[in-house]
Amino acid sequence: MQPRQGCRHVLFVCIALLLLCVSAVHARPAPKTAHVPQLTTKQAVSAHTEDLRALMQALYTAYPAELAKSTQVGPREMTEWVFDGKANWRFEGIRRLQGQEALALLFDQAFAGDHILALVVGLETLVFEAYGSHNEFDIPAERDQRRLAMLLCELQALPLRLQANTQMNTVLRQPVAQQHISTTLQTLMLRLRDREQVAAACH
Repeated sequence: MQPRQGCRHVLFVCIALLLLCVSAVHARPAPKTAHVPQLTTKQAVSAHTEDLRALMQALYTAYPAELAKSTQVGPREMTEWVFDGKANWRFEGIRRLQGQEALALLFDQAFAGDHILALVVGLETLVFEAYGSHNEFDIPAERDQRRLAMLLCELQALPLRLQANTQMNTVLRQPVAQQHISTTLQTLMLRLRDREQVAAACH
């Protein structure tokens, strides 16, 4: 075989191999998007609760003076008592209020009590209500999309209300507290939208 013919033969083989590689790449099936299963209502409430539990402990750790309004124990012990105790989410320190009524204490200048307790109890009991329950145990399997949409809007509005109320002089307006609250609420809202397909046109 002449040198020129040998070069042509090698070139032909290289081109053939290149075409085979290109064909194989195009023939490879596209990766499938992983399907994220929808949470059950009990799984959703449990996930929301764990986030709010972490928020309470983080806020009490950052602001021990606020914790001292309710107890002399540490942040972890207080958080466990609130979430695992027998009070059934009715606490004398926040006038036994729940849901929006508990959250209203955050904007009441006359309220000198524990604002962290009011915040977390208000949010947790709002979650229960949105899922058709009064506690973390008796949660129906059916979802009420209207109630969940209302919860989503309430979670979205709360940080803006806290920032806008310039007359409120509490720990919840401090930058560290605002960051903890915002991060937690974003996590709850993301779960509602992505894992539970809740849609809401909030105003």
